[in-house]
Amino acid sequence: MRNVLHVIWRKSFWVIFVFDLILLTLCYCAAYWVRFDGEIDSVIRHQFMVTLIPLLICKSASFFAFDVYRGMWRYTSIKDLINIIKGAAVGSLFFVGYLVMAHHFTGFSRSVVLADGVFAIVAIGGFRVLIRLYYQQDSAFTKELLWWRTDTSKENYRKVCIVGTGTLGEELFREMNGAPGLGYKIVGFVGDTSLRGMKIHGVPILGLIEDIPDLVCQYNIDDVFIAIPQLESKRIKTMVEACSGLKVRFKTIPSLAERINGAVIDSLRDIQLEDLLVRDQVTMDMGIVQGELEGKTVLITGAGGSIGSELARQISGFHPGSLILLDNAETPLYEIHMELKDKKTRTKIIPCIGDIRTLNGLDRIFGSYKPHFVYHAAAYKHVPMMEESPLNAVNNNILGTYKLAKVACKHGTQKFVLISTDKAVRPTSIMGATKRVAEMIVQTMNGNGTSFVAVRFGNVLGSNGSVVPLFQKQISSGGPVTVTHPEITRYFMTIPEAVMLVLQAGAIGKGGELFLLDMGSPVKIVDLANNMIRLAGLVPGYDIKIEYIGLRPGEKLYEELLIAGEDVVDTAYDKIKVCNNAKEIDEKKLYEGIELFNLLVKDSGDPEVAVDILKRLVPAFRDGSPEQHIKISREVGVTGSLQDFVVEDQQKP
Repeated sequence: MRNVLHVIWRKSFWVIFVFDLILLTLCYCAAYWVRFDGEIDSVIRHQFMVTLIPLLICKSASFFAFDVYRGMWRYTSIKDLINIIKGAAVGSLFFVGYLVMAHHFTGFSRSVVLADGVFAIVAIGGFRVLIRLYYQQDSAFTKELLWWRTDTSKENYRKVCIVGTGTLGEELFREMNGAPGLGYKIVGFVGDTSLRGMKIHGVPILGLIEDIPDLVCQYNIDDVFIAIPQLESKRIKTMVEACSGLKVRFKTIPSLAERINGAVIDSLRDIQLEDLLVRDQVTMDMGIVQGELEGKTVLITGAGGSIGSELARQISGFHPGSLILLDNAETPLYEIHMELKDKKTRTKIIPCIGDIRTLNGLDRIFGSYKPHFVYHAAAYKHVPMMEESPLNAVNNNILGTYKLAKVACKHGTQKFVLISTDKAVRPTSIMGATKRVAEMIVQTMNGNGTSFVAVRFGNVLGSNGSVVPLFQKQISSGGPVTVTHPEITRYFMTIPEAVMLVLQAGAIGKGGELFLLDMGSPVKIVDLANNMIRLAGLVPGYDIKIEYIGLRPGEKLYEELLIAGEDVVDTAYDKIKVCNNAKEIDEKKLYEGIELFNLLVKDSGDPEVAVDILKRLVPAFRDGSPEQHIKISREVGVTGSLQDFVVEDQQKP
């Protein structure tokens, strides 16, 4: 009833209502005129006048019942037309009921009632459709109907081709045509072979996805909008590469989860680098994570970093009781704290300035908040920088992890998850060797009342200091883009995907496991650079040059996640494997090394001594010149997915 009152108090309603009454009157009159061939005598005229008011009451009441007056004419849809059909039909039935009760249906023509119902549907529905067409003057279908109007298309409109002939493609077309101010003109669709030559709203289906380069040239297309969210990354990559140099811009409609709160056209975004990675999309059932974290106290180290901040975002969605953000960098910690605070989550967000290398500070934080879960993402990760600062790498990555794990055990933390790296496998860098020792620490400390889990994965797109932001900066400044070596490859995953898998692996871990994340197929860094240049609308080697600068200290040609002797066991989740290598760890040697590291750091000892200790703790660690690393990498030659990661260890302990 309240909705009805809202409707009738609108001024526009009375205009529409009065107009509909006029149309219904004309339809009823036309029904009599048709039935009696225009010969209306006084008896028929009296019959018409007596029944007109009851007819209008029956029809208008029925239209109210079916929400005909709550729709806006300019947005008339199929559903509105169906409501008009229902309203006209039910209204006619009401009118027949009135004739039966008031006049016993004596002397009234049944064909008049039938014709009146049909005329009412055509008149009421047709006029609303015309109004909508008027407001969508720039659609191809409307231009054919309103042929007398001046063509509103302008030469400065950007010509668009829509990839996809399904529901999303059609919806995108309608929204774009309903907003001519956007400055787009749709020249055609691209779809299946069987649909070539067909039309959608008067616009032709021009061909297949593979035909896009030819179509771009033929029709001078400026933009290609991909309206198939599930289109394979391989096909998108091929499409972008085929159009290299044609100055065409690509945009795509994201997945349902990304566009759930907006219109299709609002969610259009540029093709991103992750759209071109040939890998299966990560989809996980996070119910087990929800059950583990909800209502608990969770601490994240390195919370201001790329991985730490994404951990904070995703964990906050599982409604822990408290979320402690620990970092020694004030600005990034402030930013993630404010971001989570703005979400107005019921989780208590606690920012803590602190350092994992300070035992007393850690003890104070753990004593105050008693975290149930710890996600340890704090680490020095820049390979060339750590080559210059071995003692700092040891102090942060090894001693910091040891102190944090020790305090977690002391305060009864339920589970401790270490974020590790593929650089810990057969390391050629200080950073990789220190992360392998960190893995060994958490594996050997398991069983002291706290479950320790390590998760090892490769590079993530867009992380702080990674190659992607560097390439973006170099491209924006006009180049050149610097690549260390034409053969260098890396495994990539998006930050949200990696964190999702870390949370899943941490939840299924019982203690002592070293989990490996399947990163998909390796990517050549030079191919990554070429794709980024193409996504910027430029031509690799012509607009932006690529220069090879040689491997930096500590870098490999190929990264690995596993070496021989590390047995891999499948889990219930395709993207997560378990590595059984804890039995190979010499605990006595490990903790003697930690004591020596403590002495070195305390006394500002010789960095070379720290490197020698690392070599004793990690026999596979091979430092040396970039040339030596290239030779070793070519001997190893890792190019497959996780199932192919096992390679023969060239140097046994």
